[in-house]
Amino acid sequence: MAVLFSAHQTTLGELKNYAGTTVRDLYKYVADLDLLICGPQYWFYYGMDGRPETRFRLEVALPVQGRIPTTLLPIFKQMPAFKCLCSRHEGPWEELRKEYDRMFKYMEENGLKPNGFHAEAFLHIDLAAPADQITEIQIGLF
Repeated sequence: MAVLFSAHQTTLGELKNYAGTTVRDLYKYVADLDLLICGPQYWFYYGMDGRPETRFRLEVALPVQGRIPTTLLPIFKQMPAFKCLCSRHEGPWEELRKEYDRMFKYMEENGLKPNGFHAEAFLHIDLAAPADQITEIQIGLF
């Protein structure tokens, strides 16, 4: 999938700094470039290990279609398909950790090995009613 993205070095505790504002900027690019959004916003995590102090790479991304200007190629890339364990979390983001823990336990019990790549697709965001939010968690596997 082709994505327009914004990359950041961050920690788990700093993630809130990117909520809302980063994706809003990406939507402005989409409108200015007359692209079509073809999926939910994704947050891709590279090297996240669950510890609050660990710095990792975060990419906030929107899947897009359309004519991509070559002068802006550094903010576009093709995301390859990848093998992963997926789970749908319904509820507030503060409870995502419990779902990750459940997924890692399942992986351990079934001999699945994580590859260090995680993604979250925000299928429904409702900041006024967080219990209604829907997030798909994807943990990359070898």
